[in-house]
Amino acid sequence: MKGDRLILSGDIGGTKTYLALFSLNEGVLEGVREGAYLNGRFSGPEEVLRDFLRVGEARAIEAASFGIACPVVGNRCVLTNLNWTVDGQALQGGLGLRRLTLINDLEAIGWGVSLLHSEDFFILQRGVVRQGNAALIAAGTGLGEAILFWDGSSHIPSASEGGHTDFGPRDKTETELLGFLMERYGHVSYERIVSGMGLENIYEFVKSRAPGEEPGWLKERFSSEGVAPVVSEEGMKGTDKNCVEALRLFVSIYGAEAGNLALKALATAGVYLGGGITPKILNALTTGFLPSFEDKGRFKEFMKGVPVAAILNDRAGLIGAANHAARTLGERVRKVLLPGSR
Repeated sequence: MKGDRLILSGDIGGTKTYLALFSLNEGVLEGVREGAYLNGRFSGPEEVLRDFLRVGEARAIEAASFGIACPVVGNRCVLTNLNWTVDGQALQGGLGLRRLTLINDLEAIGWGVSLLHSEDFFILQRGVVRQGNAALIAAGTGLGEAILFWDGSSHIPSASEGGHTDFGPRDKTETELLGFLMERYGHVSYERIVSGMGLENIYEFVKSRAPGEEPGWLKERFSSEGVAPVVSEEGMKGTDKNCVEALRLFVSIYGAEAGNLALKALATAGVYLGGGITPKILNALTTGFLPSFEDKGRFKEFMKGVPVAAILNDRAGLIGAANHAARTLGERVRKVLLPGSR
C-alpha cells in the first residue's frame, strides 16, 4: 500500500534461521511473508538471505535487524554454537540493503515481548504486578539471558552472556554433576546444563550413576531423533527413570538460574522464559521450576512476588527484530499482524 515501508527481520540461531518481511504503516507491522531454514544446509547467512529475497527486493527494504545467538560487537559476531561469522556491514553491502543492524537474539526477543498478546504466554507464577525491570532467560540450542531495563515508560532490552557464567551447585547431586562435567569440559557454565546439549549432558550423568542397561528402544530413538528431545518427552511421560531424573534436574537448575537472574536484574516486573525447549516442557516446569526459582534464602518471599511467564510464540524474536528495525527509522510500533503460522 502507498506509504508502507518494508522491514526485514531475522532470527539466526545455532540450528535454524527464520526470516520475515514486514510492511510498516502508521505504527503497524504487517507480515508479508516468512521463511525457515536449516543452517546446516548453508555456508552462511548471506546465502540464506539470497534464497529468501526476491530479485530487486533488497533495494526496497528501508531497514533490517537480525537477532543472532552470540555476542554482537561492532555490528559483527561469530555464532557461539555454529561456525558462522556474521558481518553486518558486509551483509548490507553485499545484498544492497540501506540499513542493517545485528543484535543479540535475546535482545531481539526483548524488543518483541511488549508486542505479544496474552495468549502468547503461559503463566507459571502470577506474582505481584509492579513496574520496574524485567528479565528474560531462554533455553534452546544454548542458554540466553537479557535484562529488560525500565526507563519509566517502556522496557529497553540489554543483551548479556549470562548463560556462560560459572555453574553453582546447590546440593550433593549437583556437586557431583559439576565434577562429572568438569572432567568433560573443564569450565562448566550454566549453558552446559540448561540447553539442548545440557539436557544431554545431564542424562549422561544420570545414566553413569544408574545400574542396568539403557533400553534398546530408547537407544533407537536417540539415534534417530536426538538425545535431548527424547529425554524431555520420555521424562514427561515417565516411561524411563533416567529420563525422568534428567528432566527433573534440568528444570530445577533452570529455575535456580532464572531466580539468580531475577535477583541480579531486580526483576520486579517479571521473568520471561523463552527458547525452543521451554514450550515443550511446560508440564515439567509447572511442578519443578518454581521451588528452585524461589529458594533464595532471605529473599524467598520477594521471589514469590515476581511474575513468571513462559513465551509460547516462537516468532517473538522475529517480531522483536522487526520492532528494532522500525526504531532505527524513528518509528514506534504499536501492533503486529503476522502472516500464516510457521
